[in-house]
Amino acid sequence: MFNSPSTRATPRKAASRASVARSRHQTPSIFAESASLSQAPTPSARSSRLAVIKRGTSPTSSAGDTVRTTRLEEGHEKDRVYWSRDERHLVTSLGPLPKEVASLIKSSDLVANPIAGHVDPKSGFAMVASPSTCIAWNYAKRTHSAPTTYKFPSPPVSYSNTPTQPPTLAALYTGPASSEPGLILVSTSGEIRLWESMGLALSNVDRFQEIYMELGEDDFVEKLWKIDGNNFFLTTTSSLAFRLTVSSSGGRLVPSLTTLTRPGGMFGRASAQIFNAREDKDGVSSVAAASGHVYILARRMLQKWAFGPDSQKFIQEYDLHETVGNWCFDNWSSGAVSLEMNDIVSFGQDELAVLISYVEQETSTSGYPRLHNSHAIITFSIHPRSQSLMIARVVEVSYLAHSDPRTLDVPRLLVPKGSSMAFIRFAEAVLMVSLDEGSPYEEAVTLKDSGRNAFIGAGSTSSLTANRESGPPSIVAIPVTGGLMSIEALETRAATDAFTQSSSATARLKSKMEQAVFFGERSDNPLSFDLPAGFQGDIAEAADTVSAEIVSSNSSYMPGIFEIRSHLSDRLLRLKELMNFIRQNGLLTVLPQSSRRRLSRDAEKIKGAIDLWDYQNRHMDQIHTLSPKSILSQAILTYMHQADIVEEEDFVRLFFRTQIQNLDKLLEIVYATVRAALESVNRNEWSSWITEANRIFIVVERAAAQYREEELHTYEIDREKPAIEIWTAQDPLVEALDFLYNTTEGLIKERTRDLGSVIDEPYSESSEPNLKKEQQLQSRLKGQMTILAAALCTNMEDKCRATSRREIDEGADPQEGLRLREKWAEMKPRIIRPLVGIDRLAEAYELAENHTDYLTLVILCHGQAGPDTARLQTYIERFGEEFAFVLYQWYIDQGQAYELLNHDEVYGVLVTRFFAEHDYPELAWMHHLAFKRYDEAAGALKEVMKDDSTKALEQQSLVGSIAKLAAIADVRSKGVSDSRRQLLIDLDDELDLVNVQSILINYFSPPNRRNAPKLEEQVSLLSDRPAFKKLFINLTKQLIDGTALDLESLVDVLTLKNNFERAGDAALALERLVGDTSLPEGRKQVALLSIWRRVYIRDDWAAIASTAGRSEQAQRAKVRSSLAYQTIKIVDDIKDFPKNFILSPFTSSQPPLPAELAARFPTFSAEDIASLMADHEKEIEIINKYLSENGLEERIREVAELVNTDIEDEKREEGDVDIVM
Repeated sequence: MFNSPSTRATPRKAASRASVARSRHQTPSIFAESASLSQAPTPSARSSRLAVIKRGTSPTSSAGDTVRTTRLEEGHEKDRVYWSRDERHLVTSLGPLPKEVASLIKSSDLVANPIAGHVDPKSGFAMVASPSTCIAWNYAKRTHSAPTTYKFPSPPVSYSNTPTQPPTLAALYTGPASSEPGLILVSTSGEIRLWESMGLALSNVDRFQEIYMELGEDDFVEKLWKIDGNNFFLTTTSSLAFRLTVSSSGGRLVPSLTTLTRPGGMFGRASAQIFNAREDKDGVSSVAAASGHVYILARRMLQKWAFGPDSQKFIQEYDLHETVGNWCFDNWSSGAVSLEMNDIVSFGQDELAVLISYVEQETSTSGYPRLHNSHAIITFSIHPRSQSLMIARVVEVSYLAHSDPRTLDVPRLLVPKGSSMAFIRFAEAVLMVSLDEGSPYEEAVTLKDSGRNAFIGAGSTSSLTANRESGPPSIVAIPVTGGLMSIEALETRAATDAFTQSSSATARLKSKMEQAVFFGERSDNPLSFDLPAGFQGDIAEAADTVSAEIVSSNSSYMPGIFEIRSHLSDRLLRLKELMNFIRQNGLLTVLPQSSRRRLSRDAEKIKGAIDLWDYQNRHMDQIHTLSPKSILSQAILTYMHQADIVEEEDFVRLFFRTQIQNLDKLLEIVYATVRAALESVNRNEWSSWITEANRIFIVVERAAAQYREEELHTYEIDREKPAIEIWTAQDPLVEALDFLYNTTEGLIKERTRDLGSVIDEPYSESSEPNLKKEQQLQSRLKGQMTILAAALCTNMEDKCRATSRREIDEGADPQEGLRLREKWAEMKPRIIRPLVGIDRLAEAYELAENHTDYLTLVILCHGQAGPDTARLQTYIERFGEEFAFVLYQWYIDQGQAYELLNHDEVYGVLVTRFFAEHDYPELAWMHHLAFKRYDEAAGALKEVMKDDSTKALEQQSLVGSIAKLAAIADVRSKGVSDSRRQLLIDLDDELDLVNVQSILINYFSPPNRRNAPKLEEQVSLLSDRPAFKKLFINLTKQLIDGTALDLESLVDVLTLKNNFERAGDAALALERLVGDTSLPEGRKQVALLSIWRRVYIRDDWAAIASTAGRSEQAQRAKVRSSLAYQTIKIVDDIKDFPKNFILSPFTSSQPPLPAELAARFPTFSAEDIASLMADHEKEIEIINKYLSENGLEERIREVAELVNTDIEDEKREEGDVDIVM
């Protein structure tokens, strides 16, 4: 994904920065974008003696252009110890500090007893100075023993204005005539000592030249600068300046001192006070030499001096402070910006670089000055004619410094000769910043344990080699601990790709991770690789890429390790280091669950590969044979061919070195290889092939599972809702495991059948050899089968959970998850229960518990020895109702309802909830009665009455009676309420329905059989309706046999017969229909229409309508004998009978729909339904004939009027009787 590690910006150590804007690039950074430098006034508006021109913009931090750099010589690489390394920089160890130097540094606290370091890469010498001594050594000289150290006593301090003394000022003399550098030490009181060579420290350390500086009472030597090999520059706390020249005289080196004086005008005297401004008289910030000139930088002003062999001359003075302030800050005139000039160095030819620090003060409410934690590098060019300075670029630095109480000469700027790379030394970091406008770059090399460690000195090397070719710019730095280190910035050759800001930030983040992974694990590495606050980049993408490169061994930083196991172990260690880096930097909370799974997957594959290599290493002599022991090697060879990888003789090692990322594909090939082998070998050889295939899969599965468990808290993967499935749960691998499991199970059974049950017994040392061998193999197969079962369960469980999460979070197809869960539900018992048959009961229990196969747990608990009551109770306590409900359902399915109802009272609540969620009223009522919940018992019994299983009329009567008793008991115990009253009414209706059927049974089949009416005679009027006749006879026979009828069937029995003897049955059918709430509305309407239609067509209305020769009394008697009169009259007496249930003849002539008949008679054929429809049509034909020919509609209205008249007469008669009485 990345072509190479990208450049990176450096850590921010403080809060937000001031705005600095002038000629700079806004480059992508791993950090939050810093505030930009504000636009300055136009040059014509500035008041400055500096001629300033505006040039192209300058970058600060690297833009993230990933680049390739020149590789170092391989031989040289082997000798290097890397502290940090990427495509843009190298940090290497130059060896530990000599013991004497380390002891000197250890004795300093950098506050009360400070020290200072100096490095001269040109001579190869380094020095560490304290107030009392200076120790030098040649770090560049390669020796097999400790380097020689040169210890020099510091010049005594004659007076001091501070309780603690600063380190002695030190510099190396490297004149042209010197084969070995000399040493210059200067005390703060002005005593200067010169040793001509380092060797004097070993032979005659008291042989030195000594001169003294004339200083004022309150003036002290503050800094010593080296101009060239012979000339040095000394400055004091009052900004006095001295030139120290070392020359040869009479074969000896002689130091001479000259005070710099500035002319006072045409008639004024020359003065040693070279700076006039008050703030410039508090010490000199920096001195730089360029093209024969010396630049002296004070707090505000910059002076240019010309140095000759024996003279020095003041040339010019620039107000650098005002010029830089006006150039860089829009609000400079407001005084809100505090600006300091920290350092100046020569840069290229006729160019200078100035390091500034600044802070905006408007937000500060305290009277204390704020730390100048923001920095920038201002580059100046020198005009060839006017020799004026012009600002060329402003390079903003994103690094934010923090306050450090220690006495350290920081910050300091170093630019190696011939380079455009600047190095800024801070207390705990060295910052590399590109000054090249076309190649923006910023990188920080930061020390860990910065509270005790710090950079005490550094020196830059020339980027020009001996043959004048350009080499990488570098510096040599001295930290307090960790030894000397070389910091090299590798120049870019060309940008290989164009990156967006986001991708380049991710590339830098990836590179930072790589440094921590490959170099940060060393305990002696002094560098820190922690990420700063405000970093940018995609954490998941960077981590995934680093991990992928490690597992595939593609990283350029991978060490070359010959032994495969050590090589794999090292890669596993790198992956753990990656996770340590992520956790230590607080990145785990923002790392997606999917990325955590992938990172764990890579490590699991490495762990599996280690164990798989151990297995293969034991069988290396079998790789060229066609035997079970060669399965893995043959699969590797097949994979290498399929992957089109150049074949090497040692293809096995090549796979383990470079292809572990495809370990899952290798297992698929192992599976295919075994299946092919089983098809070609004899059946008696299957055991050997299956055993080895099992062993290979188990090695990988076990290693992966073990790593997941051991590192559970490292990755913090949500195993209940995994984002992606574990890699071993891929469909091909699950299929392979399932095949191996089933084949192993079959082999075990087959071997027992062929060899006898004796092979299932434990083997002993005294067993016959062949028997012992078979028993061992059988035991091994059983053990493998158990492990395969566990692996299958783990993989399928995780697969289902991952699918469920995808449905919720990603809207995945729910059908996929449904199919997978159904498959898993089918697999669980098939995988777990067979373990009992191979004497692995404990393992079966464990798997069923872990994967919540409650039904299997129930079955296991009810083994041949009887129920394990204690274990059942334990599971109920552990799993709650989920297990209990499965147990209760199993009791019902097994016909053990007594066990359910006799369950411990402690679990009564669980049983109650079970019956509330599961429809078993035939059992629930007994449980409710036991707990005196009479209302619930009555409700359950009411449901039992309506249930299809309660067909017997006597049973319905008994159930209804018990239900009514329970309802009455509930009323007596709790009082009357609407719901309880309604329940009683409903039960009465149900019992009435039973009673009606009982009466019909007595009518059709009385105790005296001789008086029983013949069914054929009951339906004499149905001669033209054969389907109805057949229906009536069938239903009546069922009723006589004691089978309860449903309401629609009862309506047919009540209304299809002639009803000359039982004229009230039609009204009874209407009453039952009105009270029903269970029938669908359409079928209820069909029943209602049928009742009234049959009522109206029972009588001969043609005869009734023919009144000729009939008196009014006879006519009324004729009407009163009709079924219509009798039904209407009885209905009128029914309380609250709805008027809309009384239908006219015309309304009753509506036919039913065939679909409604089919819904009622689902078992009837189409022909049967058609016959019923024909009979309905016959009824409608009859009623329509009466309507058209005999005015039936009018006749029925007359019937209704007669009913009303008769009822009124009966009421009057009853009233008269009451009066008489």
